[in-house]
Amino acid sequence: MTKYITYVNTQYDADYEYCKQFLFSFGSNYAFATRLFTKDIRKATVIFYAFVRYPDELVDNPNLKMPGQTHANIYEYKNEWGHVIKNGPSNATHPILRANYFLFTNKNIPFEYAGDFIQAMIEDVSSDMRIRTYAELVKYMWGSASVVGHIMCHIIGYNNVRAFSHAQSLGEAMQLANFLRDIDEDYQDRNRIYLPMNDLAVFGVTENMIAQRQHTKELKNALRYFYEKNEKLFDRGIYGLRFLHWKNIYPLLLASYTYRENIRILKKRNFNPFLDRIRIPTWKKVWFSFLITFAAPVYLLSSYFSKNQKYQENEESKQE
Repeated sequence: MTKYITYVNTQYDADYEYCKQFLFSFGSNYAFATRLFTKDIRKATVIFYAFVRYPDELVDNPNLKMPGQTHANIYEYKNEWGHVIKNGPSNATHPILRANYFLFTNKNIPFEYAGDFIQAMIEDVSSDMRIRTYAELVKYMWGSASVVGHIMCHIIGYNNVRAFSHAQSLGEAMQLANFLRDIDEDYQDRNRIYLPMNDLAVFGVTENMIAQRQHTKELKNALRYFYEKNEKLFDRGIYGLRFLHWKNIYPLLLASYTYRENIRILKKRNFNPFLDRIRIPTWKKVWFSFLITFAAPVYLLSSYFSKNQKYQENEESKQE
C-alpha cells in the first residue's frame, strides 16, 4: 500500500495522461463509452484498456508506429510485463505497464487474467488462424474478451459473484459481434477465420466462399445462425449488469448497444459481410449515450427486465 500511495503521489498522473492520449487516439467505441464512468472508475478503465489496446495493435498492425511505442512485437511486451510482475515497476517501465501493475495490485485483480489476454494475442500472431469448433472459440474468447469482463468486474465493483458469469457472456457477445462484422477484413488482411470451421461446414460454407467474397445462401444462413447466438449472449450479458455497482453500468450499456448495433446492421444488409465496413456513426453513439443516460433507470427496472421476466426466472432457478 505504501508503494501504491507513493506511486499515486509521483507518477500516476503522468502515466494516466499517457494512457488516455494513447487510447483516445484510436477513437474506439469502448473509449467513447468510458466517458460515462465516474471519475475514479473512468481513470482505472482508461489505464486498463490501454493495456488491452497496445498489444492488440502490435499484433494486428505490426507496421504501425504508435505514440511512445517501445516494443517491437507482442513477445517483448509479454517479457516486460512478466519482469514487472516479478520485480515490480521502475522509472524505466513503459507507462502502460507501470500503471496497470499498480491498478491490478490495488484492485486485487489476478495477474493471471493479464497473462491469459496476452496469450490470446500471441495466438493471433499466426498468419493462418483457424478455429475448428465453438468450444475452441469460447476458449479463445476467454483470453481475448472474457477476462476483460472479469477484470472490469473488479474495477467497477460487484454485489454478487454472478456478475462474473454474465460478464463472460457480454465479453463473448462483443467479441463475436466483431468477428461477424470483420469476416472479410480478417480474411483478406490477416488470413484469419474466427468463426468455427466445423459450424460453417454444417451450413455448407467453404473457405473459398470467404476468400472469393461470395455472398451465398450458405454463408447467409450461417451468419444468421451466429447472429441469433450473438443476440442471446448480449441478452445474458446485459441482464447481468444488475450485479455490478449501479453508478457505473451506464457506460457498459452504451458499449453493449454500440457493439450490438454492428450485428443488427449486418442483419439489415441481409447478412452480407462483403459490403463497405460497418461503422457506427457518431450521431448514433451520441443518441445511444443520451438514451442511456436519461432512460437507463427506467430501462433497467421496467423495459428490459419485464421483457426478460421468463429469462430472469430461469436464471434464478439455476441458482436454487
